[in-house]
Amino acid sequence: MANPGFIKNFVATAVIAANRLVVVSPVADFAVASAVDASAAYAGVTEQGTDEHLRIDVVMTQSAPVEFGGVIEAGDLIVADADGKAVAFDLATSVGETQIHIAGWAMEDGDVGVIGDIFLAPQVIATIPTA
Repeated sequence: MANPGFIKNFVATAVIAANRLVVVSPVADFAVASAVDASAAYAGVTEQGTDEHLRIDVVMTQSAPVEFGGVIEAGDLIVADADGKAVAFDLATSVGETQIHIAGWAMEDGDVGVIGDIFLAPQVIATIPTA
């Protein structure tokens, strides 16, 4: 069971579903966009999704419930898939990237479609591109 910490209301750049990873948007101050991979800084996880005014509450610290987009085991580092769902980070899919953003780590096991808890610990992993 998630124990969300700091929750901030943002402007969403488009409609975003509940329980999805979001990233800091360069469009405007205090704006978020749906996460689509590990290439941008994570802002957190959405709570209820956007309303008609494109305002959205984002859990930014501690733990948050997020929809799993793949099989996840407790302790896996978490990144976003193309739909903003949580998937386990796999270094093999990021070969050649110079920067990889991690949203946090899984607190429980789960399959695709499960709403599971992750601990939010945004960080950047720098990799050395292979020649």
